[in-house]
Amino acid sequence: MIFRKLSIVALAAALAAGCAQSPSPPLAKGDGSLARVKKAGVLLWGADVVGGVPYVYEDPKHPGQYTGFEMAIAQGIARRLGVQLKLCVKAWDTLVPELQRASYDMAMNGIEDTPERAKLVLFSEPYYVYSQQITVRRTTRDIQSFDDLKGKKVATLSGTAAEDILRGSPAIQAVVAPEIIYSYRDLENGKVDAVLLDKPIAVAYGASNPKLMNVGDSFKEGRYVIAFRTEDRELHDAVNAAIADMKKSGELRAIYRQYGLLDHHQEQLGIQ
Repeated sequence: MIFRKLSIVALAAALAAGCAQSPSPPLAKGDGSLARVKKAGVLLWGADVVGGVPYVYEDPKHPGQYTGFEMAIAQGIARRLGVQLKLCVKAWDTLVPELQRASYDMAMNGIEDTPERAKLVLFSEPYYVYSQQITVRRTTRDIQSFDDLKGKKVATLSGTAAEDILRGSPAIQAVVAPEIIYSYRDLENGKVDAVLLDKPIAVAYGASNPKLMNVGDSFKEGRYVIAFRTEDRELHDAVNAAIADMKKSGELRAIYRQYGLLDHHQEQLGIQ
């Protein structure tokens, strides 16, 4: 789904109001991060909703409200912490810097557990296993695998594992965009030969577009995690406990089934 840019900008501005935090005073025990959230009564969650299907996106049936599998997960976490949930909208490639600036408590938006990010933030336990998927125009016949991308222009999203894969392949010309929708739009308009992105994105944007199709088997597994500031260990641990409970209770499985994301890869996380 492609959203109207102006409405998203207006919604983002409204959602961002009240997202900035005030530093909490040091406590006698612990780092105070969980106490900060509980005292505020709200968990501030940073994500990008532009082209956000299936992660978090505006509900077409209820304008101004948001849905998506990560929205369902975040709601489950907040419920277990005993607080309300507030979505703070930021551009995808600014999620980690804004987290470090204390714009919100956690960032969750298809964030991949790359070694580079691990130097900057704390990662939660993984909540989803993804893989990479190639998308092309339906008229394309010469691309069926990653090897076929040599000599081609391939679009992807800035800051993703897919970008790292393309950058590591000199024979492929990577075309990096700040938002998902631009990559698929460029493919549809013939400006690039293919798109390489996480399979949940490819299913939402490739398989659903009559002009596009996903080709070949998905490859190169990775894991989605929630990011926290390095000093917020107590909040990190509490969210990990919430994720573990969502796995045990079957809630995560139900969420993935609802959004068509339940597959054999999730067995690695104990989700069957």
